[in-house]
Amino acid sequence: MVVNQGETVTVTLRNELAVPVSIVFPGQENVVTTGGSLGLITQEAAPGQAVTYSFVATRSGTFQYHSGTDPALQVEMGLVGALIVRPAGFDPATPRAYNHQGSAYSHETLFLLSEMDSRIHEVVETQGPSALAGTDYLTNYFANYWFINGRTAPDTMAAAGTPWLPSQ
Repeated sequence: MVVNQGETVTVTLRNELAVPVSIVFPGQENVVTTGGSLGLITQEAAPGQAVTYSFVATRSGTFQYHSGTDPALQVEMGLVGALIVRPAGFDPATPRAYNHQGSAYSHETLFLLSEMDSRIHEVVETQGPSALAGTDYLTNYFANYWFINGRTAPDTMAAAGTPWLPSQ
């Protein structure tokens, strides 16, 4: 997500999973939620339900948003993303970092790096997330796949809109 400082950001999470899920926005203040039910950290969407999060992007910078329900598992499963808040006065025709002429640039790329342990994914896919309870999978986590913006090689080199990656 890319927004401008001072804008109101509204995100509606529709849960299509078999377990509750939520989103937290570290670095953002006064996040207001609508719908869902109270979870450990924030409002959660039950399976088939939705919850809406809204806040004013007061701080510029690059932030991560992620699951607030079961981050040890759900972030590892890919429930994570980036939030870029452009500073007030940002001009896309003459992009500059820190609003300083000496930091002008012509191109920018975001790299959101993540990883996964395929053993965890296999258990969740075949037996469901509850099958991890009582196991040491999450405490003995061992990453064996690495992602750049949700893709692994050779797909990291493919253009946006590539037919075999319809959701990316």
